[in-house]
Amino acid sequence: MILIKLLAFRTLPSATVGQYFTLVRSLTCGVTRLSKKAEQLENDEPVAEDLPVTFVDDDAESEEAREARIATLRNKSRLLPQHRNMLHGVLPYEQSQSWIHETVKYKRMMLGRYGIDGSRVDPRVCFPTKQEAYEKAEYERVAYPFTLKQMMDANEMARKTRKAAIEAREAEVARKLEKLDQWTTDLNARIAKKEAEARAAKERKDRLVEEVRRHFGFKVDPRDERFQEMLALKEREDRKKVKEAKRKEKEEKMMEKLQKKTAQFETDETSEQTKQ
Repeated sequence: MILIKLLAFRTLPSATVGQYFTLVRSLTCGVTRLSKKAEQLENDEPVAEDLPVTFVDDDAESEEAREARIATLRNKSRLLPQHRNMLHGVLPYEQSQSWIHETVKYKRMMLGRYGIDGSRVDPRVCFPTKQEAYEKAEYERVAYPFTLKQMMDANEMARKTRKAAIEAREAEVARKLEKLDQWTTDLNARIAKKEAEARAAKERKDRLVEEVRRHFGFKVDPRDERFQEMLALKEREDRKKVKEAKRKEKEEKMMEKLQKKTAQFETDETSEQTKQ
């Protein structure tokens, strides 16, 4: 039989023989792989998590594994585990993920948010250590050297001082308001006096200019030197007259005061003689 097959192969072309051997080799490899996979499937038992829910044997699966598998299938939020834990009010991380998670501030925050059982934090971290208590006491001693009674007394003294200053200011304002009418009258009088002096000076200037023009007997340009010289002369004469008039007025006032004092002295002497 083998001889017949070999004779038959000899009658086939060389290209056909090569294709035949290639096909046989591929079939042999495929059969070998299938046999190995079947042996592996026989040796390995399927895991419950890898099988669909309808093919899982409830008797062979524990209650905890079943609850965990159902919880995993039920989670459709696509949130990170720590974010999902925070959403359900659970501690975000089972273990520390960063140096921040080991700080006292973070532990105190977790303890206040999730409680003693939920945070798994020793509640003693909420209380200061001896060194921290000493440093805090030293800081308070330096920053706040006065006692509560001393600070209250200082505050009361400052309040009384401010109140006295306000009362003094209000009294001063009231006193000045009382004098407001008199000040207004005096101001108006000073303004009227200045206006009167200005008018008098203008009138005196006009009068002197007119006297200078009459002196020359013809119209002269005020910018002329002769006119300016004569005007200066008239102003000096006028100032002398004003000064003399003020002197006489002052002398008259002094004489009047002397007469009043003399009359008062004579009256006093007469009254003393009458008493004697």
